[in-house]
Amino acid sequence: MQSDLNRFDTIYKSEIIHMPDIKIVSSNTVTQQNVTLFENKDSSPFQRNDDAVLTCIFKGRIDSFHQGIEHSCRLKSQSCAFVYGPQDNEHLLYENQYIESIAIGINKKFFLNLLQDEDRWLEGIINKIEKKQPFSFSKNVYRLTPHMFSVLRKIQEKKYTDSFKVLYLQSLMNELLLLQFKEICADEIKLGKPNIKEADLKKLKDIKEYIESNILEDFSLDSLALLSGLNTFKLKTGFKTAYGTSVFEYIRSLRMQLASEMLLDGYHNVTEVAYMMGYAHVQHFSTAFKKYYGKTPGQFKF
Repeated sequence: MQSDLNRFDTIYKSEIIHMPDIKIVSSNTVTQQNVTLFENKDSSPFQRNDDAVLTCIFKGRIDSFHQGIEHSCRLKSQSCAFVYGPQDNEHLLYENQYIESIAIGINKKFFLNLLQDEDRWLEGIINKIEKKQPFSFSKNVYRLTPHMFSVLRKIQEKKYTDSFKVLYLQSLMNELLLLQFKEICADEIKLGKPNIKEADLKKLKDIKEYIESNILEDFSLDSLALLSGLNTFKLKTGFKTAYGTSVFEYIRSLRMQLASEMLLDGYHNVTEVAYMMGYAHVQHFSTAFKKYYGKTPGQFKF
């Protein structure tokens, strides 16, 4: 029998906004030990039979397991996922973490109003929701892009408190969903591209994983090409085709995500983070960070 400490709404309980077709709840919590939160009709803040949920993680890690969906949803810092899970679900939080996230429940009526009725992709989504069939909008979690991050922060700021509030938040939600759908569609297109040989695709995957494991290394295109077993042209064009970004744009995004985590953990100051990210001058790091997140490192930290 689950205790009150294992209820899903012990973490997702701070309501930001509640509109007829949208509900946004936030979480800022510190975990001392591993804990599994159980989400059922009593402990979920959403109408799970009718709502799809967009979960965005700013900081921390949550592994979610939705009944009826084969793959687990493993969310980590600066990532998001879109899931319809009407059944009882479990969410694993790991020990010694600071977790900051937003979960947005979106009613199927909102999709109908937002997108064209004749859209086949939308029609398939609505049909599954009508039949109460659990599904993920994709098998992957998605990078929380700087643009999405900026929109979510605007939602949190509650800029308007008068009659313009709903209109303002509605416009932000439209923008956020457009960005999310673009990520989903781009990912599906990438998976379908046939113009990369299987052997080369494996080499690209291996070098991508190498970059992720050695993110602070001083990379050059020549050194990465040598490590991957591809020439520089195949590495540049293949990486862009397979992952939708250039090699060095990807490296920059990983370093900015790592920098944001270090700034938030409270153990590093801006100067230390700048030097660890490979910047000789703190101002250059601050400029690059603001361009990526829309805030200076000092603003982001507090």
